[in-house]
Amino acid sequence: MFDLKRPCSQCPFRKGQGHFFNLSVERLDEIRQAPAFQCHRTIDYDAFDERDRRQGDRPQQCAGLMAVLARERATNAIMQLAQRLRHLSIEDLDPQREAYDTWADVIEAHTKP
Repeated sequence: MFDLKRPCSQCPFRKGQGHFFNLSVERLDEIRQAPAFQCHRTIDYDAFDERDRRQGDRPQQCAGLMAVLARERATNAIMQLAQRLRHLSIEDLDPQREAYDTWADVIEAHTKP
């Protein structure tokens, strides 16, 4: 669940990708406040509907989001639990600093015209 350490090439939290997603501030706030956020590449979209977001065979947490949250010292619930159980080391996240540096950078990237 915490194998990903770098944001994928199409991560909404990877530098230079925000404008492709153009998520609203409200949606970004929902993601930031959520207890967990799964990487879009590990979701089974074949049977996707608004009520049933199915996990793939090997669900993973979004490395890009985790990196930004760690830098902001605002880790979500699943990150905190994983740290306590020693399944996640914050220091190992985003070694090449590919994710946005701050939450303000995330918002600007997604909402900038």
